[in-house]
Amino acid sequence: MIVSSWLEQKLKIIQTLSYVEPMEKRLRLSNKFALKKCQKEVCIAQEDRVSQLPDEILVYILSFFSVKEAADTSLLSRRWLNLWTYIDHLDFDATKYLDQVFVQPKLQKGHMDKYLTWVNSALQKFKGQRLDQFRVYYDLSKFAQHDIDKWLELAFSKKVQRLELDLLRCGSFTRNFDSCYTFPERLLGLGDSSSCSNNLQILSLINQNFKSLKVLILKSVNVTGQVLEFFLRNCPFLERMQVHGSGTLKNLEVVGPSLKLRHLEIYSCFNVKSLKICDTNLISLRTSAGKVLLLKNVPMLVDVEILGMPYTHLLDDISSRLLCVLSQLEVLTVDACISLFDYPHEDLEHYNFPELTKLKKFVFITFGNSLRVSGQSLLGCTSIIRAAPQLKEFELQVMSIPFEAKKECKKAAIKCPLHHLKVVKFSGFYTGLFQLELVRYFLENGVALEKIIIDPGTPFFYRIPPCPSEIKHTQASRNLAKLQLECEVPPAIELVIL
Repeated sequence: MIVSSWLEQKLKIIQTLSYVEPMEKRLRLSNKFALKKCQKEVCIAQEDRVSQLPDEILVYILSFFSVKEAADTSLLSRRWLNLWTYIDHLDFDATKYLDQVFVQPKLQKGHMDKYLTWVNSALQKFKGQRLDQFRVYYDLSKFAQHDIDKWLELAFSKKVQRLELDLLRCGSFTRNFDSCYTFPERLLGLGDSSSCSNNLQILSLINQNFKSLKVLILKSVNVTGQVLEFFLRNCPFLERMQVHGSGTLKNLEVVGPSLKLRHLEIYSCFNVKSLKICDTNLISLRTSAGKVLLLKNVPMLVDVEILGMPYTHLLDDISSRLLCVLSQLEVLTVDACISLFDYPHEDLEHYNFPELTKLKKFVFITFGNSLRVSGQSLLGCTSIIRAAPQLKEFELQVMSIPFEAKKECKKAAIKCPLHHLKVVKFSGFYTGLFQLELVRYFLENGVALEKIIIDPGTPFFYRIPPCPSEIKHTQASRNLAKLQLECEVPPAIELVIL
């Protein structure tokens, strides 16, 4: 049954790629009885047909599957025994283990040992000449330093194009910087390389092959600015760089029109003292280092996400740090989860924000608990909305547990026709008055408003299904949104409650 199921999946891919003629007219396996009756004959026929394909095509087919799925095909026959060892996508995704560890933390040590053994075993058998992708996705700390170092040596020697080390704690949370895996500078010929095994041979391979890199993603990996700048200078095809949760990143310069880099993320790297981006063709930037950000001559930058820093006036930060690009932005995401409103509501609503002449989408992220403590109103974010005459889409994400709002519903003091706004979306628990204030603002000012979307589920990422209390709160939020908004939203505007 497993073999038959695998072959059915494989044949669907082959059919899509036009490698074999459609099989549906000849094979009718729509019910369990037919499948059981014809299993032997069908498997033989299909295996014979597939086995006629060249190795290159079979390896290409296997590249669509995970490492584990591809390796399982070795059980089909001798023909398939070693094919999986030539695939050019090595994605070591261990979501199943992460889910188990999230529920039972005591399993962490045992599962980590199993993961290391699995990856080491697979890489020992790997025979491919190049790697389009190498991805590690598991909760690994500095205690796996030696193993991960060896994995990187292999990945670079195979001219890896997409390198991703996603080592987040439980697959969801940034770990303590002191326990993070540290990217080995010696692999790039930086720092002390005396401890590198087969040092000269490895450095020779690195110098020849790392230049194929197009995507670099490091999460919960301690990496220095020197390493990142080395990649920027020496990887002519590097287009995307993401660094999350590094404790050793302090200064970074992304400078020069020759850089291929188009997308940059520097997030949760709280020791950054300087982030300089000048004379580049960067398109998107996502950063929590807004307080130390320096932007200059970035004419293609149109998509920015910035995290508000504590004890600062968030809008002042945005105005000053993004001043040179505000007029060209098309997408702006303001993550105010740390410092929602340091100034009173009236100051924010009347804030004179620079005009965003090309802004099409504005996303505002905040903690509902901050609203409850401060007693503030979400109407404060309308200062940015009014500054964007071409705005088409607004999204509010409330990152919090539900709470009862004990306040009066306020009305915006400043009216401003929104001639292009078409879609408004609210994500997160619907708490009533806070969202209702904004809904009424958009109904009053949204001349072209077409749709209001309410998603009452929490935007937080959970590795486990929501508990009964969360399900109950989500349903209560859904019911409240329906009760309040169905009578507020006119029939001409589509109301969608997910």
